[in-house]
Amino acid sequence: MSTTTRLAAFGAALAAILGLGAGLGAAVGPDVAAAPAEAPAPIGQGVIATADGYRLVPDTTALNGHGGTFRFAIEDQQARPVHAFTPVHERDLHLIVVNRELTTFHHVHPTLGANGTWSVDLPALDPGSYRAVADFQIAHGPRLALGTDLTVAGPYQPTTLAEPASTTTTDGYEVQLDTVRGDGGAVTAQLTVHRNGERVTDLDPYLGAKGHLVAMRAGDLAYAHVHPVEDADAAPGVVTFNAELASAGRYGLFFDFKHNGVVHTAAFTFDQGPVTGKPDMGM
Repeated sequence: MSTTTRLAAFGAALAAILGLGAGLGAAVGPDVAAAPAEAPAPIGQGVIATADGYRLVPDTTALNGHGGTFRFAIEDQQARPVHAFTPVHERDLHLIVVNRELTTFHHVHPTLGANGTWSVDLPALDPGSYRAVADFQIAHGPRLALGTDLTVAGPYQPTTLAEPASTTTTDGYEVQLDTVRGDGGAVTAQLTVHRNGERVTDLDPYLGAKGHLVAMRAGDLAYAHVHPVEDADAAPGVVTFNAELASAGRYGLFFDFKHNGVVHTAAFTFDQGPVTGKPDMGM
């Protein structure tokens, strides 16, 4: 299922760090003992089409702005389509489609055909430049995030990524984002969903967790590693993620959550300051 959002923005950090881990991937705040084993960080960051001998090959790089089917293959070292994948977050492959400004976002799940071609129906897209990032793990092989640039022809209307703010709204829900920064670019994000002024405590499971978070860096559209944390001590309705934002810059954060059988996307802007080996005690 895909969702298009106009970015609201984000920017409030907690004033202190509790339970800070020692490095990337360590829990910052939440209890790691309760967290499931995480998938490895994908190689490629979505900025390259080839890594570890595997290649993302689109059928076309020109998309129909009215929507339509996008097809691509993941090829191996012998240019043969790969058929065997290991599911990550309950899917064999996740496809992220964003525009250059990070103001349009889609997270979809293509279908793999018998000939090794992936296909997915995309919604209508405004004219402009887009990046498609395929996040997947080869069976008995590497975890990769490979990307390709796409275009939609037509009169281009520039959009601007909003400034940071701590809350955003989507489809009648209000979502709050709090963060704590750790060593070497580690960021723990806690998201809380409200509706009609009440905290939503009955989120449906989505992709094997209470939600799914995507982080992408403005400029080069690098895809950052984010994984959910099962925090036994978290308040009901609070969804926690650990992110590895290893370089300074502005990021778009996209939180997919499911409630009453429908997936929604809350979008934020996050400014990552200088990345050092020491914890940042807040903005």
